Amino acid sequence: MAVKSLKINKNGEVLLITRSGNDTNGEITEFEGMDEPGIGPPMHVHFIQEEKIKLLKGKMRAKTPKKEFDLVMGQEYIFEPGVPHQFWNTGDEQNHYSGYLKPSCNWEYIIENVYQSANSANDVKPSPFDAAFLLTKYKTEIDLLIIPTPVKKLVFPVLFAIGKLTGKFKKFNDAPDAFRK
Repeated sequence: MAVKSLKINKNGEVLLITRSGNDTNGEITEFEGMDEPGIGPPMHVHFIQEEKIKLLKGKMRAKTPKKEFDLVMGQEYIFEPGVPHQFWNTGDEQNHYSGYLKPSCNWEYIIENVYQSANSANDVKPSPFDAAFLLTKYKTEIDLLIIPTPVKKLVFPVLFAIGKLTGKFKKFNDAPDAFRK
């Protein structure tokens, strides 16, 4: 496994990009992850991509709006585009899983900036301004369902406008354009 990029957040998630979308002309991003007990990404949805998770070690539970289920070692599951989902470590030790997002779209850019923002804020979540930027710019690609709809519809546009006016988003000058279906 040639590790392209390593991401660690203060929440107890480790993410290794093992095959970047840059290497596959955007066709696929492959990754491995390790989560501490009780940890995993929040409920989210990829509107364009499918996401596959395969449990390599430990325990994992996954949830969609229609079902909640455990994965056993060696088992994999594909979350289809548009299906909200989350998964987390239900064991007493760090788990280990692999997976992919297909096509890559801007997932690598988004996750890198989410982790950087959370770590800079010394928090488990990105700063409100960074979240507003990323979830507004890439709303055709991804949504975090743990953020209440009124916040996304009323607060984020205000934060987005303030961020643009005050130069808070200079660090996003290289942000790629969002993908559309």
